[in-house]
Amino acid sequence: MNLASQADMARIGGPPYEYLEVLRREAPVWWNPPPSVDHMHIPCPGFWVLSRYADVDAASKDPSRFSAWENSVLWVDVKENPIALQAQRSGLMGMDPPQHTQYRRLLQPGMTPRRIAALEPFIEAEAAKVIDELASRDRAEFVFDVAAELPMVLLCQMMGVPQEQRREYLRIANNVANVEFAENFEHNMFELYLFLDALVKNSDKLDDNTMLSKYTHGEVDGRALTPDEITQFFVTLSIAGHETTRNTTAHFVRLMDEHPDQRALLLEDLDARLPNAIEEVLRFSPPVMQFCRTATEDVEIGGAAIAKGDKVYLSYISANRDDDVFDDPNRFDILRPNAPAHLAFGSGPHFCLGAAVARTQLRCVLAELYRRLPDITLAEPYTPMGSVWFNAITEMPVLTCPHAASGTGNGNAGSSEGTQ
Repeated sequence: MNLASQADMARIGGPPYEYLEVLRREAPVWWNPPPSVDHMHIPCPGFWVLSRYADVDAASKDPSRFSAWENSVLWVDVKENPIALQAQRSGLMGMDPPQHTQYRRLLQPGMTPRRIAALEPFIEAEAAKVIDELASRDRAEFVFDVAAELPMVLLCQMMGVPQEQRREYLRIANNVANVEFAENFEHNMFELYLFLDALVKNSDKLDDNTMLSKYTHGEVDGRALTPDEITQFFVTLSIAGHETTRNTTAHFVRLMDEHPDQRALLLEDLDARLPNAIEEVLRFSPPVMQFCRTATEDVEIGGAAIAKGDKVYLSYISANRDDDVFDDPNRFDILRPNAPAHLAFGSGPHFCLGAAVARTQLRCVLAELYRRLPDITLAEPYTPMGSVWFNAITEMPVLTCPHAASGTGNGNAGSSEGTQ
């Protein structure tokens, strides 16, 4: 098993939970060699896999020794590609403190509890529209027709994308999110860059509460941001800002279908149990499997000698199944007391800035969904992405009124994740 091999991921049909369980037990710091086939045509140097919760958490909180700036935060090597490296460093994910702290401080006002509370009526109204459309059909493709809608609408609202350009933005952003599989990925990235660059250059007259306005008129360390810096940030946000919420929404529905006892528990007291159920879904099926850091000095973890310049792979999917933290971690339990201790949103300086917004979106859309369509079920096996990076579902047909359809059964055959 090679964690950088798309072929290996596709072969097992989902995240490699059993393999990672062996690593946690027998080799918690493990060298993963370069894959035999480089499917992205970008060098992959190999990396050290951190599989235990404590090690992933500690490395995440130590940017002085485990840097996001030195190289790609993915499993690939862009050190010798200055254009790709600079593009990454223009976004929050590719920065280290103090620069990261300064940029994050500029964005923070848009993510405060007061700001999110002010957005909640808008989120609820948009969630109702999405579920209205779903309820009008007996059968639907859930991932892109339903789960993708609300995150993109909210992202457009927060960024300040004009209404007449939002459908085009959704199309471009969805193309770019398919980072590992698109044959024309460079073209898609260039198209996204040009779209956002035009928005940024036309935002100088804006004076509102949108991110475009805040960045255009904001300063970092006393310096105004350049248009290219702003555009590169929004390129990153366009991928990260909807992919995770979309996949968590889909995983929630999938897991409730696979675990009817947990769905029954949820429906007994939907409003009270939904928040913790969302946390358990994030623990059990985190939408992002890993990010990487680069060692800035020689360091030892768990007896393994990690050399300066080596990549370190932070396995969130493994940390979230660590039995040192979570009792019976392979059991899906929406009443789990410490479910919120998961690392699905990361930890340390790079803890997801939009975590509170994501939780609000999930709560609004899932509350509306299970109030209106409590019996929603999978119509046929779902299709996992087979990604090295995302724990994603590419297609998941659902029946909104399964009892009204004859000859249908449970469709949770897409992966063995639910029983591992």
